[in-house]
Amino acid sequence: MGCEANLIVFTSEDLKLCTNNFHKNNLIGLTQFGKLYRGQIKQQGFNIGSQAGEVTVKIWDERSSCITFTNDEFLMVKEEAQFLTQPSIKGYPNLVKLIGYCCEKEVKGVVYDLNPWDTLHNLTPKDNLNWVQRINVLLQFAQLLEFLHNKEKPYLVLNINASHIMLDWECKPTLVDFGLISGGIIGEMTPLKKKMPMSTIGFVDPFFAAKGGSYWDTSCDVFSFGVILLGLVAKRNSELENVGKPQLGLDSLVHNWAKNVYRPNCSLVHRSLQEDWGYFAEDGSAITELGMRCVEFFPVNRPTMKKVIECLQGLLAFQRLEDARPSKREKTFHGN
Repeated sequence: MGCEANLIVFTSEDLKLCTNNFHKNNLIGLTQFGKLYRGQIKQQGFNIGSQAGEVTVKIWDERSSCITFTNDEFLMVKEEAQFLTQPSIKGYPNLVKLIGYCCEKEVKGVVYDLNPWDTLHNLTPKDNLNWVQRINVLLQFAQLLEFLHNKEKPYLVLNINASHIMLDWECKPTLVDFGLISGGIIGEMTPLKKKMPMSTIGFVDPFFAAKGGSYWDTSCDVFSFGVILLGLVAKRNSELENVGKPQLGLDSLVHNWAKNVYRPNCSLVHRSLQEDWGYFAEDGSAITELGMRCVEFFPVNRPTMKKVIECLQGLLAFQRLEDARPSKREKTFHGN
């Protein structure tokens, strides 16, 4: 496939075996173009560098637009492998580690060295994540996007949504889908990708969507991040099943809901999170305002991801946490 030689080439039978024939009990969640499964490949004898052999398997749906729109049905597998094995990218802590891939007519998929807790989409409305964990997830994911945007040829993810972010058992966010990525080694966005649906409804940038998808830039990722931020602090997911209902319509989407209820200096943080250790009222107002700036309709009014990080790091919760930790130098990722 022209990818790194150290990737394992799996067969469709390998992936069926490690997921128990893609059993529903191993299904973690859906992506824009397919499904995510828990897997176990230890007994198959593959050397994946992981003691437990717990993996995540992502497969592409045969009916997905990424396959029906292109003459190369393996294109997204190839591009994802190309991206994740780049020395300047490989090893970044919030990007998934690729073990191998499968490019067969029956199954198109990839295998990640990842033993996840769940998707951010599934965890957002639940009580499992406290306030400090939620803002930590936001800070780490913001740093990942800034890392990608800050390249000489910036990467645009474009199909960011909460279903494409996995949390491990230490609440570290990991991005696991790159179906519409462009920039960097992948190159400029192709006419093919411009024809594809841009992200899940509720996360796509309405300004660029209104222009017919002819042009996209990093502010599109900022918008999607803002939706994730507002949803995570409000414990709210976009209720996509309600979008087509006349009574509810697009008000079911997180950013539209937020714009309807937001008032200057208010907090949209869920009441239960306001009772958590580490929560400060000033932080609630500050992070709400940050989220609202990210989902501004006009891109020029949105902050860069660098500014987002500065705002998040300025939260009182992080200041107090830093005061309580032993002093250490900040680590910078330089690639492999």
